Amino acid sequence: MKPSPYFTNRFRYFFKRFSSQDSLFRWFLKKAGEDSGAFNFPEALKNNPKTLVFLHRDMERVAPFMHQMPQAFFKNVLLVAHESLHALVSAKRAQAIYFSDLECRFEEPVFVEMEQKIKEFAPTVVIYLGDAFLPRLYLAKVSGADCRIGFCSEKVYPFLNLSLQPSTSSEAALIAQYYGVK
Repeated sequence: MKPSPYFTNRFRYFFKRFSSQDSLFRWFLKKAGEDSGAFNFPEALKNNPKTLVFLHRDMERVAPFMHQMPQAFFKNVLLVAHESLHALVSAKRAQAIYFSDLECRFEEPVFVEMEQKIKEFAPTVVIYLGDAFLPRLYLAKVSGADCRIGFCSEKVYPFLNLSLQPSTSSEAALIAQYYGVK
């Protein structure tokens, strides 16, 4: 049997692999805590606050974002990226946490370390780029940031509590506009 994409290989999580997506969603939400603080949008993004950015997993989707964002944006940012994006991320000289597919599972040692580093970073804002993946959504929620932004992410509320719809501009252009960085 192939390993669970969500949990470390421990017996206590063995039967979770048979759970429905709704059941897993509720389980991760219960673990993360259901309450969220209030925030004022778009003022929460002014003056380049401490920001945690979960990058897409695919290079083709990350590269435009990384190239379009001004260097000033990366001064106060912690990126969470798949290990395959190391070269692209390091070119921006941004702080980053890298993971592999097997490491980004609940209670894996690297996952626990990522959670600790994210909490220590204490972001004000989270930006989640990419497809919804419950362990990363859990990390976004437990980060402590009141403003957690996704794109077309209504279905994953309250993990992400603000969903932007980039209709005519790119995700990077929309974020840069709100942050006011050039």
